[in-house]
Amino acid sequence: MALVLLLVVGTAEMLTLSLKAKRRGDVLAAITQAVNDRFAGLRARPYEDAALAAGTYAETVRVDPGGCLIAQTWEIADDAGGLKRVRLTARESGRPGPETAAVLFIARDLGFRP
Repeated sequence: MALVLLLVVGTAEMLTLSLKAKRRGDVLAAITQAVNDRFAGLRARPYEDAALAAGTYAETVRVDPGGCLIAQTWEIADDAGGLKRVRLTARESGRPGPETAAVLFIARDLGFRP
């Protein structure tokens, strides 16, 4: 009986750890997807679009995989030389933990001429 109990407790502990690891992986995948989606949406807009106006913005979105709620905050700044700098931070909403930060530069004109 003691051996069976030891095996059951060990298996339960392994299952608990694997579920925690899966959840962490789902959250990281959701954060990555949220950052990619936000940057893709901003890159698709014209340079003079109101959504690219200088300022600080925030939004919470539900992202798959895992249906995680991701809190995003991004700051758009007009840099010299026709550049806009977008600094985005994202983390799981409602839970303490580290933030993921990324920066995107959007250029009015890259200077290529035919």
